[in-house]
This record gives sequence, structure tokens and C-alpha cells, in this order.
Amino acid sequence: MTHLDVDEIGRDVAAVIRRVCRRPVEVVPHSALTADLGFDSLQTLEMVAELEDRFDIIVPIERVPQIQTVGEAVDCVRSLLAESAHP
Repeated sequence: MTHLDVDEIGRDVAAVIRRVCRRPVEVVPHSALTADLGFDSLQTLEMVAELEDRFDIIVPIERVPQIQTVGEAVDCVRSLLAESAHP
């Protein structure tokens, strides 16, 4: 994975989060989904579903509670993409 790919993943994850949030927010890696962006449990699941569709991945349900910040969402996507590239 090249540096550009990593940046592209971050941009795409941020775009998904902005869409799910439905209000103008600054999306930075340390932004907490619930405290800073106002996500509820339904929006979190909607974000996960959109990330799965966008990146063609499956986020195991036990990993969802671990995604508390924008940065953790990006890390999760990167990890799952790496796992799918090296089965």
C-alpha cells in the first residue's frame, strides 16, 4: 500500500462520516464519534454499513464498539483491507 493509498482511505472514511453525520462538522482523527460528532448507535451502524460498501469489507460486529473516533474508524478499515489482501 502506498502513502497515497493511505491518504485516500482517510479521505474516503472522513467523507462517509460527514455524510452519516448530516450536519457540517470538522472531521479530524481525534474526533469522538459520539461526544464530538453527536453519533448515536444507529448512525454508528449506518457508518459501518457505508464503510463496508465503500471498501468492500466486512466489519465484524465485535469490532464495532472499538470504533470510538475517526482515527479508529480509519485504522479499522486499513486493518481489514490489509487482512483481505493477505488471507
